[in-house]
Amino acid sequence: MTQSSATRLPEGFIFEAAKPPPDALHFHAPEEGAGGVFCWTGPGAEAVLNIRIDRRYPLRAWLELADFGDPANRDALSLIVDGDLYPLMRRGPGQNLLAGPILPREGDEPTQLVIRVPHLHSPPAEGHRAAPLRGIAIKRLSLIPPD
Repeated sequence: MTQSSATRLPEGFIFEAAKPPPDALHFHAPEEGAGGVFCWTGPGAEAVLNIRIDRRYPLRAWLELADFGDPANRDALSLIVDGDLYPLMRRGPGQNLLAGPILPREGDEPTQLVIRVPHLHSPPAEGHRAAPLRGIAIKRLSLIPPD
C-alpha cells in the first residue's frame, strides 16, 4: 500500500512520558518528579518504539531528558532509526539532545526507533527488594521535520 492510496501519515511523532505507547519496549512506568513527568528506559539497554510517520522528508530527533542516569551516558547515547545509527548530541546547557538529519525513506512501513543507552544502573534498593535496572529518564522524544 502506498501513501497516496492510504490515509495520510503524520509528518512527525512526539513521545510523551505521561502517555507511552502500549507497544513500547524497555520503558518503565511513568513517574513524576521535580522536572515533570518522565519514564526510565530499561531494564534492557535498547528502548524500542515502532511508529507510523511520513518518512518522505528528512527529520530531526529531539530528546528531552529528566536525568542521564549514569553520568557516562552524557556523551554515549544514540538513536537507531530503521537500522541507521544517529549519535545523540547534547544541545545547550540542559539535558536536551539532538540527532539528525534522519534520512528520508520510501514506503509507508512502520519506522523503528531504538534509543541505545550503554550505561544502565540500579537505584538503591528499598527494603529487601532488588531495584530494576534503568537507563535514562525521558520526558519527551520528538521526530520532526527540520526548521
